[in-house]
Amino acid sequence: LAKEAKNITSDHIAPYNEEQVRLVTQETRYLWTRIEEMIASLNSADSQGTAARGPGQGETQDAYMDVSSDQPDTLHTQQSERSHVEVGSTNPIFGTSTSHTKSSEFVENTNAQSTLYLVTLNRNKRCLLAYHHRRMEFLRSLLWSLHLAPSLVPPQLSQRLSPEEQNYVREYAKLNSAYRDAVESQLCPSDSLDWTASGELPPRDLFIEVRVVKDCGEIVTENGVVNLQAGSQHYLHRSDVEHLITIGYLEHISPC
Repeated sequence: LAKEAKNITSDHIAPYNEEQVRLVTQETRYLWTRIEEMIASLNSADSQGTAARGPGQGETQDAYMDVSSDQPDTLHTQQSERSHVEVGSTNPIFGTSTSHTKSSEFVENTNAQSTLYLVTLNRNKRCLLAYHHRRMEFLRSLLWSLHLAPSLVPPQLSQRLSPEEQNYVREYAKLNSAYRDAVESQLCPSDSLDWTASGELPPRDLFIEVRVVKDCGEIVTENGVVNLQAGSQHYLHRSDVEHLITIGYLEHISPC
């Protein structure tokens, strides 16, 4: 998915990889379920360990510390005895089973495994987000080049989009149109703003000569109705045909 996102260009996008997205999402949910199970097992082990120590453990440890602080020799003897206690037996000083070593290993192993799962889960999420974010960038750029007209999206391109992406295109165009209408009603009620116009230097010529690349039919201009048939050339007001030049229906013939 990350490679597909990287290969998206301004004029090419691969079909939506629904199968791969589904597999990654399924794996991510499985990893999260396993992490929750590990957390529950750790909490259960901790509860069992607390219950196994019993209420008298603290008193025994305090007594041990009192004796060891007054009698250094006794401390050395008791530490030697503690080091020779066999696994599975009961420690005469602490009153606990030395099988807690196995419990510690279980906690360490579970923590390491859950950390690995969490890192993998976060990597999956980043790849999914990068994949969809890059496709959204492509769709927004495409819409602006088409003057926010979803109906002008080529059919061969629409087939490469998922149903959710097609809905995103329509809703994004509606949102921009609603915002444009709100701004125009407040700032220039008697005029219309071209949101997709280039922000570069203003053109020097009001009228330009264009060649029709694709049939456009009849359009209404400031000077009347003009029939734009493929192969014909016209001398028209720039503002009347600039959007058709942008989407490739007309070609601007530069003066010699």
